[in-house]
Amino acid sequence: MSLEHRRPAANADQPDLGFQAAFGFYLGLVAGGLVALVGLAADVTTATLLGTIPTVVTAVTLIGHVLAKRSHGLPERIGRRRRLRLACYLPAVAFAAAAVAPSVTPLGSDARYLVVTVLPALVVGVTAFGLASLCRNRFVRAVTPDEPAATWAYRPAGLLHAGSVLVALSLAFVFVAGIASIVAGSLRGLFWIAFGAVMFVWTWAVGKGDDNGKKYYGNRFSLDVDAQTQQGELRAHERGVRHDQGRSRKLIPWEKISGVRLTEDELVLERRFRNLRCDRDAIDDPESVYEALEELNARVETRN
Repeated sequence: MSLEHRRPAANADQPDLGFQAAFGFYLGLVAGGLVALVGLAADVTTATLLGTIPTVVTAVTLIGHVLAKRSHGLPERIGRRRRLRLACYLPAVAFAAAAVAPSVTPLGSDARYLVVTVLPALVVGVTAFGLASLCRNRFVRAVTPDEPAATWAYRPAGLLHAGSVLVALSLAFVFVAGIASIVAGSLRGLFWIAFGAVMFVWTWAVGKGDDNGKKYYGNRFSLDVDAQTQQGELRAHERGVRHDQGRSRKLIPWEKISGVRLTEDELVLERRFRNLRCDRDAIDDPESVYEALEELNARVETRN
């Protein structure tokens, strides 16, 4: 077990109303899906199922709401471990497995069977994603109550920063679509190839650049790739580097950061599998951020 998981999660306060509602609704949907499967196996009529499932979902939702309210620290415990967050998807996987079972087994299926298995798989899967994300956010907020030692805008460095991947893939799609159209016997493919060639020339030869990033498609209809590739904010805390992007909160523990480097183009947080590379131009004071990260990382290593 990692050092981060051995640390105390946070003060075990009563879960907020948002988690109580999400947890209860998740349990209600799972129970409703199970009732639908059991009813289908028992050859219950559709009218009976339509009358029973909403009642079961409502009742279990209320019970789950009460259980979540009494389970202090539950969202933080779920959010701190990836295994528990992935476990939220198990009911959806089970419903999906039931949906594909007739294709690999002698079991028969009809339209009603597909509705009873596919629909719960989709709904429970989406709800599980929301619940897992909510728990992760609660955990990250709980373990980073301190003021950050440094805060900076995060814009990925490299190809993603320059927008080359997005533009190149778009143009490649246009060229492939044109060639496929010609192979299929349609002269419209010539139009798409010509259109892609014009866009290629316009993008790389006519595009204007300034300190704020390269502008595509003229001044009036411009696309600021650098602004679009900015992905939230990074904050250095005692427990790790926190990544805030919209409503999403993620934490990179210091134990997973092997070093910090500042180059002419990037601020790099070195990790075992994939480094976190920040475009230096997006950081207001990169030297100050680098010094704060080095100091905080050294202090954490000394304490551990």
